Amino acid sequence: MHNPTSGEHDLDLAPTDHIRATEAGTGRWRALTDWWRHNRATGFLRDNWLLAVAALTALAVLAVLLWGIWTFVTAIIGAIDAGLGAAGTWVTGGPITHSISDPMRAYLDAHAAGLPATGRDLWVTWLVAAGVLYLAALAGSTYARIGWAAIGALTAAAIYLGAPAGTGPAATGLTAAVWLALSLPAYAATSRVSLGDALDSLTDRRARRATTDTTY
Repeated sequence: MHNPTSGEHDLDLAPTDHIRATEAGTGRWRALTDWWRHNRATGFLRDNWLLAVAALTALAVLAVLLWGIWTFVTAIIGAIDAGLGAAGTWVTGGPITHSISDPMRAYLDAHAAGLPATGRDLWVTWLVAAGVLYLAALAGSTYARIGWAAIGALTAAAIYLGAPAGTGPAATGLTAAVWLALSLPAYAATSRVSLGDALDSLTDRRARRATTDTTY
């Protein structure tokens, strides 16, 4: 009786394992093909594949358009931000601003000696007062408009005296030009509550009160 060796036994099992693996792969492929043939979603795709291709193409085009719009808007916002930053830097630290602020600060520093407040304190107070008067003038306050004109005249005089020798007229003229440009919206705004209206209202109120008192 022949007893197979270990090598012969392996040779007998190899074809069987290969057949089983092939049958398993064939079964999976058959299940996949059956699912593709009988599934409703895949059937809809088979019957309307042109519509699916068109939808995918439209989505791709839409994505490209959205990306292009986003890139363009981002570039525009970056350019505007850079422009505003440059303009703000020029306004706050440019030569025009320094031609006005430096003589003003020099005058305040030179005449603050002996005062409890320093030249910087006077400078900050002047900025706050000018800002408040300007905003109130924009709102239509007659008192603020008078105060804006007065502080403008005082500023021009201080800049003339605080400017370096020989540059007083130029610095004062520049200050007047800037001040007049800023005054356009302040004086063009419609006055809502003026000092004359307040006085007239107070006078009418007193007259009505006097009339009421005499009737009793």
